[in-house]
Amino acid sequence: MASRESLKILCKQLNGRQLQREVVSRSLSSLALGGNGGGLEAGSQGIVDSGRKGFRVVRNVSSSAHCAQISSQLEVNIAASDPAPGFQAFGNPVVKGPGFSMPSGFKPVVPPALTPIEKLDEMGLAREMSNALSHQKMEETVRLYDEWVKLTDAAGNPNKPNILVYNLLLHAKLRLGAHPEVMFRIVSEMEKAGVTPTQLSFNFLLRSVFRQRDSKSAELILEKMERAGPEAQPDGDAYNFVIALCALNRRIPAALKHMQAMYERNLVPSKTTYNEVLLACARVHRTQAAVVVLKQLEAHQIVPQTQTLVELVIAATEVDDAECSLIALQHLNKSSPSNAVQPLVMDEGSIVAILGTAARSSNAALAKEAWELLKLSVGSARAPNPAAYMALVHALSSSQQFDAAFLTLAEMQSLYGTPQSAEDLEVLSPFSSLRPLVLALAQLGPAGLDGAYFKLAEMHANGQPVPLAAINCVILGCANIWDADRAYQTFESINGTFGLRPDVHSINALLDAFGKNRKVCFVQKFSINTGF
Repeated sequence: MASRESLKILCKQLNGRQLQREVVSRSLSSLALGGNGGGLEAGSQGIVDSGRKGFRVVRNVSSSAHCAQISSQLEVNIAASDPAPGFQAFGNPVVKGPGFSMPSGFKPVVPPALTPIEKLDEMGLAREMSNALSHQKMEETVRLYDEWVKLTDAAGNPNKPNILVYNLLLHAKLRLGAHPEVMFRIVSEMEKAGVTPTQLSFNFLLRSVFRQRDSKSAELILEKMERAGPEAQPDGDAYNFVIALCALNRRIPAALKHMQAMYERNLVPSKTTYNEVLLACARVHRTQAAVVVLKQLEAHQIVPQTQTLVELVIAATEVDDAECSLIALQHLNKSSPSNAVQPLVMDEGSIVAILGTAARSSNAALAKEAWELLKLSVGSARAPNPAAYMALVHALSSSQQFDAAFLTLAEMQSLYGTPQSAEDLEVLSPFSSLRPLVLALAQLGPAGLDGAYFKLAEMHANGQPVPLAAINCVILGCANIWDADRAYQTFESINGTFGLRPDVHSINALLDAFGKNRKVCFVQKFSINTGF
């Protein structure tokens, strides 16, 4: 009898355990709120298997990040009472519905609408606002803040936002395009509430001010950040905003001052900031300030934009700043490698103007850089125009680079030495287009003229082509110093030494020397002997 009673008790216990396991199996199946439909169907199949395999619950755990893990009793109750979308009833097939269309990543188990706003604390509000911001719901973010601050906490005191909530509000207001006055009002409210603005708070302010192009207000914000504590010290973004604003407002000294403050804090302006400052310097012709910025660019190995350099070179040419033109051209040539086909960076007229600046400042280095850029711009399809050659000769002769000037003249004469019209005849005339070379030679006196003659003779001895235009310039240079004998000797060497035939410019240069010295008899004798 005792054994029978014991057997009855054991059967009751087994029946109770079976009921508990069925409840557990149903609970585990109903909690599978994430993942795909296949996972949920596998869960229900596991319950069926549990009835066949001696009450063993088959483990169906998905490794997907979409499977939400229940972490609190409140969430378990919500999950049990309100199953996931698409879950119709226990034991029925699960259809993949809208509830499963959330993007991958963070998925709150509890939807925001299920948490009443009056029950949120500061961190809870921050989470809700951040979630709304991440879904591009700016108005919702502001609404959450406005409703929450009107409520009271459990003790009956008004809700007080923390710095995180304020920064989220500033972010939402900024993205809604709020006026800077609205942003300033929020920051003022923060300070009255005893909340210290951080670097992020001020950066939101600066972005708002940047939209209004108000550089003076931006400077005030930056100065306030510099006076603030360590949590609000300006970073590179803050300085870049202020410097760019000052440059856009053409306030070059203010921009340079803040750039210097950046360097003192071991910060380097961005490439965009450098370009804005250089453009501002070019448009107000503050080329010496641009030289300082260009040298800083070289020190930090930053290459400015091509269009910025072009504008700067043109501005420097307009004020005859050879130093600024040279540095900008060097950057421009470095950014345009000769081994690639380059588009027309600058027009030929602008480069001729640069050569004119090089001539007026006697800067041979600038002339060579400009000529290199010109050759790169026009390419090998055609030769530069005669005006470009004349400008280069002028620049080289003013800096007393006579060897290079004579070589340029030889190249020019090979291209344009055969005149097709009266206008072409003036291209190599020492009285007009080549007058700068004549004046540069005459300025050196007899010694300089003799030196130029001997350089031409050396070129001839080395087999290099000697331009007749260069000899004509030497003859006219002798005439300008009233040395008719030296002029005549140079004229005689055209045929005797160089094996060339004098042209009309040679005759006119010699006659000019005779006329200045009133040697009428020599003119008559010369005319008879030469047949002119």
